[in-house]
Parts: sequence; structure tokens; C-alpha cells
Amino acid sequence: MLTFNFASVHTFPRSMSSARRKLKRPGRTAEQVFRRLIELILSGEFPSGSPVRESRLARQWRISRTPLREAIRRAAECGFMVLRPNQAPIIRPLSAEDVRALYKLRELLETHAFNLAWPFFTEKELQSLTTLAAQARPGNSRDWPKRCLKFDLALHGLWAQRCGNSWLRTDLERHYQFLRVFQSWIGRDHRQLAKAYDEHLAILSALKKRDRATGLALLRDHIRESAKMVQQALPKAEAVGSKGFIGSNQLVEAAHP
Repeated sequence: MLTFNFASVHTFPRSMSSARRKLKRPGRTAEQVFRRLIELILSGEFPSGSPVRESRLARQWRISRTPLREAIRRAAECGFMVLRPNQAPIIRPLSAEDVRALYKLRELLETHAFNLAWPFFTEKELQSLTTLAAQARPGNSRDWPKRCLKFDLALHGLWAQRCGNSWLRTDLERHYQFLRVFQSWIGRDHRQLAKAYDEHLAILSALKKRDRATGLALLRDHIRESAKMVQQALPKAEAVGSKGFIGSNQLVEAAHP
């Protein structure tokens, strides 16, 4: 079955007092640094609009600038940072209007991919999704949230991979980078995660019944509900950022004197 790389989705720890923590292992890859950057951005420890100096941050974390530069580039591609010519990159502010625009684009792209992919869904793929759904049932295991995210990725990845349009698939994959990282953070709310699971299950049921119209309508509703969930989470993230953490502001200031 075709799926996205689940390793690119991260669920961050509840405690975010890690601004000064150094990366533990010597094999510090751009992936590890990327995770740290996004962790600090989503927690509010790197507030919106803050510039980040590569040299200062590299010294603070005791890493080379090569993986840091790659992590910053990737964070910019995902929409979390803004690169500026001859200036330090800044943490991108995210407003409710940004979320609305982002999810409206997602709705257009995904529903188009769903329609293109519809004739090509196979029984084997649907059975694989059914197995993932059973494994992800909320409360069935200690790691059910992780399984829910895996089911989520596999389901949405199905029409992205089967749409037959490489340009559309690339756009969706790039789009998902931002959405998945952000949703994995707010997905710690198990009630919201269980609600999304039910929505995914209903979409899968429509696929198995070969009910295209219902599946499309459910997908559209699910994307709109996801947009609401993200918008509701924004004030919480902004509140965390406004309060700050012990030492976090000092780190940001040290990163951009």
C-alpha cells in the first residue's frame, strides 16, 4: 500500500522547557535539528516574528551550521519560517486568516486528487486501510494516538499517490509537511484525535461501499473541521508564546542580538 513517510510526523513532548537543551547524540542530523526548531516554534519558545541567527543558535546547541541551515530551509518550506535575503530568517506569524487560506487550498487540492484517484482504488489498498483503522481504534492500546496518525497519513496518502498527476502529488506532499507537523502537536488532545478518527473511518466506509459522492462530501467536511480545530488551537499557542518560559526569551535574544 502506498503511504507517506510516517517518520516525518512528530509528536512533541508536553514539556517544552528545552530551549537550552543540547542535542544528545553526536550524529546530529538536519532531521533532529528540524524537530527541535518546530518544537520550539509550536511551543511558543521561539515567538512569531523572532529572527534567528544561525551562528548563535549553532553555538548554543553545539552543532555545525550545515544541519542547522538545512533544518531552517526545511522549516521555511513547511511554512514555519521566512527566509530573507541578507538577513536572518524569522519565525513566521500564523493568523486565523492564514489557516483559512491554507485549508481552503487543501480542500481544493485534496478533493481534486480524490476525484482523479477514484477509479484506481484497489480492494487490497482498502483492506490495508481497514487493518490500520482497526489497529488505531481509540483506547485499544497505549500508543493508539500514534496509530491514529498513521491511519490518517495512509488514508490521505492514498488519493495523493493514486491521482496520476505528479504535479498535484508533489503539491500535496509539500502541503502536508506543514499540516502534519502542526496537527501532530495539537493532536495531543485525545478528544479531537478520536473525532478525526471517526471522520476518517466514515470516509473509508464510503470508499469500501464505492459511494463516491458521500466519500467526497465527507472528505470536504473533514477538512473544514480540521481547519476549525487548528484555528481553535492558535490562541493557545499564542498565549504560551506571550507568557514565555524561563530562559527562552534569553535564548531568542542571544540568537538575534
